[in-house]
Amino acid sequence: MIHLENEQMVTFRSSDEPAVVVTRGKHTMLTRFFELCACEVPDNEVAKSTLYQDIPKLFRWDTKAKRWVRRNRYQAVLGRMIHVPPRDMQRFYMRVLLCHRKGPTSFENLRTVDGVTYDSYCKAALHAGYLEDDSEWVACMTEASQFRMPYQLRQLFATIIVYSQVVEVGALWERFYDDLSLDFGYKYRSLEGHAKEEMVKFHTFNSLNDGEDEELRPGAVPRGLTRMVDAMYADIHNPEIANDEYFANRTILTTTNAVVQRINEAVAQRLEGVSQEYLSANSVEEDEQVNFFEQEVLHTVNINGIPPQRTCGGRNGGISCKIHENE
Repeated sequence: MIHLENEQMVTFRSSDEPAVVVTRGKHTMLTRFFELCACEVPDNEVAKSTLYQDIPKLFRWDTKAKRWVRRNRYQAVLGRMIHVPPRDMQRFYMRVLLCHRKGPTSFENLRTVDGVTYDSYCKAALHAGYLEDDSEWVACMTEASQFRMPYQLRQLFATIIVYSQVVEVGALWERFYDDLSLDFGYKYRSLEGHAKEEMVKFHTFNSLNDGEDEELRPGAVPRGLTRMVDAMYADIHNPEIANDEYFANRTILTTTNAVVQRINEAVAQRLEGVSQEYLSANSVEEDEQVNFFEQEVLHTVNINGIPPQRTCGGRNGGISCKIHENE
């Protein structure tokens, strides 16, 4: 469990007493870990040199008492911490610190690096050397700003913060704000004071999302499939061209068997003659060398003898199939 200070997750019923609910969430695996590291009991000294994720190897969690209890012997268990997405910045960088810091005694102690307590886990992780700084993005923006093209600079800034791991987005924005807002500063030069400042800031920020939004209407994807098949098999009705080699040299790659089925049906509808149905199923030979097969290898497995794939083709056309195999 990973949570910020005094932000424990608590489950309760509407009939529960609030005081009882608050008490119920007071102690968690994380808070008890901090207490364990701060404890001076000889048996618990080992916790001070252990990462949070490795604590289950030496201690077991007593669910009823809600505390870590020392194991009688070492247990080869896999310690894991819950995944935290980068957009949850404070918890994400808190997790980074917990992955590297041994023996933290409190939330504040976890944010303390070389005697300095930082106000955020991000800054603490950065000064501890667990993160790369933003020097490469600063250099990139500095070089681009010399061309004095604010619109393009804003698009670059948006690309960087979306597709790269920027540690201090706010600091990067503030550092290059004058360059990013250059055109709007000139456009609203007749305004003064707070009005100008707010107008420039609004349009500069809003311009980061200048990309054109497209809404896919119902039926847009099927029409897209129709155009794709027509483009790929433009000569399908020409008997002099649409031979075996014609079909063999054309492939539409896709990700799942469901889409393969749709493509095959779209092609088959363009073929003349009576259609023929083909049934098939995936299977795996018994092999001592193969321990596991990922689901993507087979998509689906033949269940109760029922073939999961159904393909129809005309008498003059071939059928294309693509099977993903592990490498």
